[in-house]
Amino acid sequence: MFKLKNGQEIPKLALGTYEAKGDQLFAAVDEALKVGYRSFDTAKYYENEKDLGLALKTLLPRHNICSEDIYLTSKVFPYSSKNAAELIRKDVNESLELLDRKYLDLVLVHYPRPLDTEDLNENNKMYRKDTWIALEKLHAEGKIRSIGVSNYEPHHIEEMRSYITIEPQVNQIEYHPHFQRKVLRAYCNKNEILFQAFSPLGRGNKTLLGDSTMERIALCHKTTVANVILAWIMKGKYGVVAKSVTPSRVAENYTSLSLELSDDEFEKINGLNLETPYVEDRGWFVL
Repeated sequence: MFKLKNGQEIPKLALGTYEAKGDQLFAAVDEALKVGYRSFDTAKYYENEKDLGLALKTLLPRHNICSEDIYLTSKVFPYSSKNAAELIRKDVNESLELLDRKYLDLVLVHYPRPLDTEDLNENNKMYRKDTWIALEKLHAEGKIRSIGVSNYEPHHIEEMRSYITIEPQVNQIEYHPHFQRKVLRAYCNKNEILFQAFSPLGRGNKTLLGDSTMERIALCHKTTVANVILAWIMKGKYGVVAKSVTPSRVAENYTSLSLELSDDEFEKINGLNLETPYVEDRGWFVL
């Protein structure tokens, strides 16, 4: 577990659910609970909160696990609307209903602009502000325990200081050995914002997973490059969201929690940075 700045604890490893629905999601959640996952990451944009909620409602009793023992993260996009606060409230209330929860452990602002605006729209700053203030109110009502951001750059967080009463606890970012975000990580570390990786395997990128340095390290540990990457992220004291709908890989990913890389192996992977993103998110372009 990692401890957030507000004192709340968050599991180091979460099961990601992007593009996972129906029976595939159910099977992944079943295996995840079986092997020990207690954290699940979803979003309004994924349109799978209902499926995840139904899976947890069915599977938690089977595994003798209480709902309160599960850490749930969801995300909301800002709105380019005068009714943004009402829309955010509607989103969160709907998430609570679909996930069958009285509160969400963590809600993130999914991206630094709405889905329907351009990167250089000067109003993006105002839309982010409206979203954050709405989330602060929901936090005050006990519907959200922690709030954070995703795909935010330092300037996006710095601008918040003029209006926030609650600091972001988490920044969820694409992060892997080929895209190490050193400046952003340093900023988050300095401000006690948990840096949490999404797409740690580059969504199956062959260049990343075929990296010869990590292949040698994986061979030494009799494990996979995927496990090496996850263990490297957590050794750096960062959280990670790992998505898979294949039960065997869900289980395999979980074993990364017990994989201990040496300091030398850790530093070798630190030297693999190419500053190359492998997914479509480009928050650094957003005004």
